[in-house]
Amino acid sequence: MDAQQAARAFYEQGNLKAFITGLNLHEKALITRLSLHLPSNLRAPLLEQLRRRAISQVPKEVVVSYPWLEALRLVLAKTVRNPIYSDVAWDIMSRRFDRIVGQNHLYNAEIIFAFEYTSYYTFQEATRAGVKKILSLPSPDSKLYEEIRINEENFFPELKSKHDKYFATRFKERYDRRQSEIGLANIIIANSELTRSSHIQAGADPSKFIVLPLAAPTPVGRVLKAARFEQPLAVVWAGTFSVRKGAHYFLDAWRTLRAVPHAQASVYGAVTLPDRLLRALPEGLAMMGSLPQPNLFSAFDCADVLVFPTLLDGFGMVVAEAFSRGLPVITTDRAGAATLVEHGRNGLIVPAASTTALTAALEWCQDNRRDLYDMRFHAIETARRWQWSDYRRTLMDRISTRLDGMNRS
Repeated sequence: MDAQQAARAFYEQGNLKAFITGLNLHEKALITRLSLHLPSNLRAPLLEQLRRRAISQVPKEVVVSYPWLEALRLVLAKTVRNPIYSDVAWDIMSRRFDRIVGQNHLYNAEIIFAFEYTSYYTFQEATRAGVKKILSLPSPDSKLYEEIRINEENFFPELKSKHDKYFATRFKERYDRRQSEIGLANIIIANSELTRSSHIQAGADPSKFIVLPLAAPTPVGRVLKAARFEQPLAVVWAGTFSVRKGAHYFLDAWRTLRAVPHAQASVYGAVTLPDRLLRALPEGLAMMGSLPQPNLFSAFDCADVLVFPTLLDGFGMVVAEAFSRGLPVITTDRAGAATLVEHGRNGLIVPAASTTALTAALEWCQDNRRDLYDMRFHAIETARRWQWSDYRRTLMDRISTRLDGMNRS
């Protein structure tokens, strides 16, 4: 969504020549028609993934799409349990897309706005053509997460995967590619101070950065959930149920909490934890699978609190989305979106990788239902203070100021 919002920001000022993307779903697209011939158990999740990539923020006349390798990656991700296959498709797709843009879309351009791992070749060509280069960095420095992952696997050997060796052998080359993109960029857009600081610690030039938090969807007009404190506490998880998101800590906290019958948890999203951690799920926790965003937001409207115990996230859009529905959030100090959370007012911030702290936060929610309910009003207000229109205006103001400074120097 932030890519589309950035494109819309340029379009609103009359400065968007093209929005170049992989997939772009619409009813007449060939890939949409072909997907209708898949078995229903494959068609529904694939179409949902495609809908998430539908371009809605700029006119179709400026959209250029190169969909096929990304479509293959999505099919592999949904149908093949071995993640290596979809990773290979992603790697080929990213490099091919980068080269296509660099070879075909820089003519008469003044600025190229690109994302990590799809801009190395493009930025090289842009440098030769005198085109200004803006890089969007949605993720912290990847060495930081590697350190966290290795540390987690040392503490929890059951998290280790037979695929780790494959990804380890590719880490350095991919890391060096991203570092080269950072070095070539004139301006870098970071979605949080956490993202910015991690890259500066890894050697990036601090003067290149603009920090701009992502924004919330349009918030609801009022609190939708009635105050019914006699019902079990409804906890919701949204997003990939993975090591990186701290899912194993949530499982431990839920077991420690012994929530039933006082609380219930629903997990919405793909599950990538090792199977051995999921064989004996604690009572009161249900795996609901992935949902389209409207359905997920309906689940938010019925819940009491969102839990997002990430070990490392550059932002964490689910926090802003929850606030837009008036849903308080439990998150960690390693989420970029934690800057939106006022502890005790619209949510709770706990230390990352702490079962004890996460359990205590869930217990507080159980024991302080009225205070938790009151957080809903502050959550909506937080979303109202920073909308996508604010993001677009601020993005263009800061880019313009930075480019003016570069032109004067």
